[in-house]
Amino acid sequence: MNKKITKVIVTAVILLFIAPFYKVFAQSKYYNVIRLAGQDRYSTSSYIASQVNPGIANNVILASGKDFPDALAGATLSKKLNAPILLVDDIDSPNSYEWMGYMSKHLSENSNIYLLGGEGSISNDTLYGLQRYYKNIKRLGGANRFDTNRSIVNEMNVEIGTPVVIVNGFNFPDALSISSIAASKGYPIFMSENNSIPDTIMNKISSINPSKVYIIGGTGVLNGNIQTQLKNKLSSINDENIVRISGNNRYETSLKVADYFKSDSKNVVLANGENFPDALSGAALAAKLNAPTILTDGKNISSQKDYIDSLDSNNVTVLGGQGSISSDVESCFNGNKLDTGGSFNGQEIIDLKTADINNNGSLENLILTGGINNNRNVTLYVQNAFNGQLISSKLVGNSYFGYGQIILADVTGDGSPEIISIAEIGGNTGNETCDIETANENGLVKIDPGFSNPNYSDYDVSPDIFSFTLNCNTLNMYSNKFGKSCSVDLTNDTALQTAIAEGLEINPYVSDGPVYSLYNIGNDIYGLKMSRGVSGSCHADSIGGFDVYYRYADGIMQLNDIGFNSPYPIQ
Repeated sequence: MNKKITKVIVTAVILLFIAPFYKVFAQSKYYNVIRLAGQDRYSTSSYIASQVNPGIANNVILASGKDFPDALAGATLSKKLNAPILLVDDIDSPNSYEWMGYMSKHLSENSNIYLLGGEGSISNDTLYGLQRYYKNIKRLGGANRFDTNRSIVNEMNVEIGTPVVIVNGFNFPDALSISSIAASKGYPIFMSENNSIPDTIMNKISSINPSKVYIIGGTGVLNGNIQTQLKNKLSSINDENIVRISGNNRYETSLKVADYFKSDSKNVVLANGENFPDALSGAALAAKLNAPTILTDGKNISSQKDYIDSLDSNNVTVLGGQGSISSDVESCFNGNKLDTGGSFNGQEIIDLKTADINNNGSLENLILTGGINNNRNVTLYVQNAFNGQLISSKLVGNSYFGYGQIILADVTGDGSPEIISIAEIGGNTGNETCDIETANENGLVKIDPGFSNPNYSDYDVSPDIFSFTLNCNTLNMYSNKFGKSCSVDLTNDTALQTAIAEGLEINPYVSDGPVYSLYNIGNDIYGLKMSRGVSGSCHADSIGGFDVYYRYADGIMQLNDIGFNSPYPIQ
């Protein structure tokens, strides 16, 4: 046989043999895959919220975790307000620990809280409970989902001529696909019935007089009567101004929505299309990242993966646990994979953040690990998000429960966020340690408190900074350092009054705390707030307490001020 022919045949056989494997072994695109997952929808929502706003949130949106309509319409509002969407349950539910925990760390008393939906969605008991801690609470609700929808859009102050989006108000998948894109562009989302837009919604659309209308989903979801109604009610709208985006199923629709708007983001968000909670919370994150939300059934990812590979995106955020999106989905992406609740360096990941912490245009993964499997140490790791290289690590503290979290905020005023790592050290009052690190080209540099022998648990105070006495009905609190004092009237503390009447010895003690959060100094610069409580020996509830404020100056965190607090009247 001719040698040239033989060579061609052999080459062809080799190509045929390796062709099925080429796509596997030739995968060169590197992905940074972050999974945000908790034990349930509420804890997952809190993890997502801490990515949306890892510092102090001036605004937060609360929506029911039991149903989807209110939060669907709230995605665009979340972008406008730069607000995370927290899924909530009744305030006396065990689930409240998750979302109240986020709020205690990331909200100030002056933050704005928006409740989506009427009392059937978020109860008045929950509203009253929140009013104990926060002043600025606004309910955006109505008699039904359509009234609530209108109320949410009213809050947005949409400009005349802004394009609008219409989705089926009784079906969530198509709305989830468009929510982040609509939010990024500032397009209000309106809910409709299958064959007719309710009058309350149609009137609001008419007042906006949109230049274009996007209908998401096929005629089985929103039939042709919707288009006819729009053309009859809006004089500026004709067939050319109405765009219907749909596929053969929810997953194809999701891809077609993403492809139509062609985001240039480096990020993609993956969510389960069979259930709504994770994608509802994730809409705010996807909007912040200007990323498309791609729906999957949690197992079959082939068409979605092909589409993502075609994009200039290498950061993939997976929403929800293995029950929502399987580990096989993560495994199909070449590169770095991190999972809240998963492991890193043989330790359990208890919090994750992805951010540019040194303002050099490169993203870093901030990984907080802990748990009883590693002697309860809580350790912070910094990793290059684009190649997985470990940059630095730091022991934060020791946590009995293996619990901790990362808060990002500009403490030094240099325009880049510092890393505030908090570890819960145990006790029934949530005692915590706090570590503040700033990043430079050499890794992490600790910012110390401004007194001798500082260590990771020393953001606390001595008696000259805070002291107290209890005299019958009055708790007196003092601060010699700051020249401040106050008196608390305890005549309405029934437990204390009963103890006094029975002749029991009353010995108040410092109980709750230290517990750490941030406060806004101004111009997006933050200080550290340390809170402690005082209890009477007759019961563990706080009868008063104090907040100590630190701020950065001359290379250290310096004591700046003190404030007193109590659930009872202060004089």
